[in-house]
Amino acid sequence: DFIPAVGGKDQKLGVVIGDVSGHGISSALLMATVRSALRQRAFHPGSAAQIIFDVNRQIVQDTEPSCDFVTLLFLIIDTASKELTWVQAGHDPAILYDPASDTFEELGGSGMVLGVDGTYIYEEQKGAMLSRGRVILLGTDGVWEAPDVKGNRFGKEAVYEAVRRHHQRSANEILDRILSAQVAFQGSAKREDDATLVIIKTLQ
Repeated sequence: DFIPAVGGKDQKLGVVIGDVSGHGISSALLMATVRSALRQRAFHPGSAAQIIFDVNRQIVQDTEPSCDFVTLLFLIIDTASKELTWVQAGHDPAILYDPASDTFEELGGSGMVLGVDGTYIYEEQKGAMLSRGRVILLGTDGVWEAPDVKGNRFGKEAVYEAVRRHHQRSANEILDRILSAQVAFQGSAKREDDATLVIIKTLQ
């Protein structure tokens, strides 16, 4: 999801990706609840860590009986300062590609999944000043863990290679190239999990 004006500040754009335990209607309802709670909370003042803390505290009230949980990565892009701030809640790190140095950096951190402990204190990470042409990738493990007919996994290296090869294209085109490569790799193999991907590219 994309959340404009985080904290009521127009220059701050929120980007969030998550993955719910289980499948079916109950999981879809939980994700909808998390999305609604995050959108409502993110508009009000507070750090990224405070926002996720408040959302988690609310979600725990629904998940304690069922033991369901949600992994989440919440990223805030300050379009004025070009600074990134993010909170990890048990989700795979975002990936930052810098074509100038041809290097990949994982925007890592540690944090508990949402829905387990309403008192857990989240930490936020800062850094990775953006410059023209850099690519940020957020995804779910259904992308790199996609299997072929022999059980081999698509893997993050294949994702990296697709980003490196197509980084000069638009964000939508980069996304299409990654998912097309994944589909070609899988062939006739059965898809086991959702594959969700967000690509952000700096143009200035």
